[in-house]
Amino acid sequence: MNLHQCDRSEAQECARCGICLEKCPVYQTTLDETVSPRSKVQLSRFVTEDKLSLSDPLNEVFSKCLMCGTCTAGCPSSLAHDLLFMKLRSALSSELGTTWPLRIIYHLLSDQKKLKFAAGVARFGRNKVLKGLFRDVDIGDYNLKQVPKLNARPFLDQMPETNTHVGDYQGTVLYFTGCATNHIFEDTGKSIVRVLTIMGYDVVIPKGQVCCALPIFIHGETDKAASNIEKNIKLFNQDDALAVLTDCATCGSALRHGYGALLKSLGRPAEEAVSLSKKVFDASEFIADHFELLAPHLNANATVQPVTYHNPCHLRNAQGVQNKVEKLIAKLPSIDFRPSVDADSCCGGGGSFAYEHPDIAGKIAAKKIQHAKETGARLWATGCPGCHLHLRLHLKPDDPLKMVHPIQLVDENL
Repeated sequence: MNLHQCDRSEAQECARCGICLEKCPVYQTTLDETVSPRSKVQLSRFVTEDKLSLSDPLNEVFSKCLMCGTCTAGCPSSLAHDLLFMKLRSALSSELGTTWPLRIIYHLLSDQKKLKFAAGVARFGRNKVLKGLFRDVDIGDYNLKQVPKLNARPFLDQMPETNTHVGDYQGTVLYFTGCATNHIFEDTGKSIVRVLTIMGYDVVIPKGQVCCALPIFIHGETDKAASNIEKNIKLFNQDDALAVLTDCATCGSALRHGYGALLKSLGRPAEEAVSLSKKVFDASEFIADHFELLAPHLNANATVQPVTYHNPCHLRNAQGVQNKVEKLIAKLPSIDFRPSVDADSCCGGGGSFAYEHPDIAGKIAAKKIQHAKETGARLWATGCPGCHLHLRLHLKPDDPLKMVHPIQLVDENL
């Protein structure tokens, strides 16, 4: 994609008010105006006006963005910073290329057979080698004890495609598992299937699904991303399904709001993406909206545990889900819910951001962890595997917190 072909008005809508500076986690950590959303918009404008060329220094500036969407959500001019920044990143990637580690990752995410093979290698490395040799080693701010084990088999290979309802039939939902549940967090997937079938839903898990492609697109690999997008749209855009559910805030934001905008930006038909988006919900949001089907199955005698919550940026900003998950958690019999003061702030993960800028990411994570610990909670729930991993890897051996998915809490209360 060439940014020069984009509508220049996108980069001219900024009023330069600076409200985005108050919200941007990267600016608030670095206090560097150069990497603020306001600055990036102006740099984008200079590129569209041929006043600034695509360069390594420009690429460095735009890499310092978590793509959390906080600037977009709070912009009084309704400027879509995130889409604008995606376009410039794509142009930079096309012009300058991508580092080889990221190229490998995006290549794997766009090829499920190779991803499955790579996950098998990683499984051996984590479950055998790391467990035996490096269990007491830290790398920088990362606590290797917190690296989760990979699934013994991919979740999609473990589960039947159709999982039948229990009790009164309420309808059929499709489950988009995402790469993280498929290869790492099988417990989350099993909890979702169990909870939804007990509520009366048939849960269909399409076997041909692929990576949601948002991580690929964000970093400029538009052709690989478009291929994944079109496969998923064809597979999940089914008229007879009540809803398409995700357990990952990033995947949900891609299917629910990203696909249509991304395809339009590539000049491709987006009608089917728009049709699909109307049925996409976060699984926790969906369960909260149908709590009356869950309530009769809850165990009133469950042991009470103190829990806090991190609200993922892609759930809050991209999908507009506000307070529903917190309210769902608080309704569970075993939960002593303790809100954190910065539950709605970014954790600092941001896909490859933590890899490219570990110092900034680590400072953001440390602040989140400190505030979560201050609640006195023992369980820390979040509906984004990326947030889960980033925060988990920054937990110290003596930190009392354990990361969980909200649906796991629901499952434990049945």
